[in-house]
Amino acid sequence: MIASIRPYLWLYVLYGLLSVISLGSVPFSMEEAIVLTRSEISVYKLILTPYSPLYLFVVHLWTTVSQHLIWVRFLGVLLGLVALLASPHFMRSMGGTHALHGAMWILATSPFLIDQVRMLAPSQLALIIVSLSYICFYEYTRAGHWRWLCGWMIAVMAAMVVHGGLYYVAVVHIITMALYQERFKTRLRNWWLAQLPPLALFSLLFGAQFNRFFADRISEFSTVYSAASQWGRLGTKLSMPWNAIAAILVLVLLLSGLKCCGDWRKDSRHGMLVLGFAIPVMIWLIWLPHDFYALSALPCMAVLASMGIRQYPKWARQLLWTAIAITYGWSHWKLL
Repeated sequence: MIASIRPYLWLYVLYGLLSVISLGSVPFSMEEAIVLTRSEISVYKLILTPYSPLYLFVVHLWTTVSQHLIWVRFLGVLLGLVALLASPHFMRSMGGTHALHGAMWILATSPFLIDQVRMLAPSQLALIIVSLSYICFYEYTRAGHWRWLCGWMIAVMAAMVVHGGLYYVAVVHIITMALYQERFKTRLRNWWLAQLPPLALFSLLFGAQFNRFFADRISEFSTVYSAASQWGRLGTKLSMPWNAIAAILVLVLLLSGLKCCGDWRKDSRHGMLVLGFAIPVMIWLIWLPHDFYALSALPCMAVLASMGIRQYPKWARQLLWTAIAITYGWSHWKLL
């Protein structure tokens, strides 16, 4: 564990500094106050609440120590750090060792990540659980051991207790298994059997409301301008023109990364990487603008961006890293 932390120790320190600077300078928002109020009910009622019971339970335990503004928000910083500690394994399995170092820098210093961990919201816990589910899925497809499949089932079911929309993770992995069934044919029987517990839990928790929710929201798509503005948030939280600059930069990086994944038919890791980014981000941009979708896709985005940068000549790589540093740095300077 220590050996895996040491290469990125200064990066974790930088993440911590960016996350805690002026952490208590802004009072609780209305959304944060609602989360805090909901977490104060009894543990029995927390289990039965439809709103992110697992996250509310974590907040309930955390706030037994103190409800001071800084202490409450520090929970998000800590959860974000846990997610970053799991990220090297996750991102190495998707993009390889060569893309890991750059991806870690893009992820850990992302203004979008820093903004999310500085608030009281279930996004940080979603990022942890999604990362663990990817690790377990990759290790199961590689080694085929039951313990990884059991870990995957637990992670996916825990994700649904954070938010029902996180079932998309299971969908990504189901599509991956279907696309590469010839490669994973010795794993398929146990894999399909393992889908029963998560599907049963999803039906139990959300089956009654799913049809009504889908019918109510099917026509509520975001406008082009709204989607473009949200896309820019992946690089900065600043308004125009920085939002447009960040949107273009992120688009260039991701298109370059997608080009590197042109062998997705042969390489299951690249196929899963593209699906792991595209599905949640498309949901976030077009249909349901809940930030946990984008945050849980951020590690895949970081890997794609790092892979894309590496394919350019040295002068272009330096130019792209300078553009990332300026965009990220100015966003942090203006908002922290």
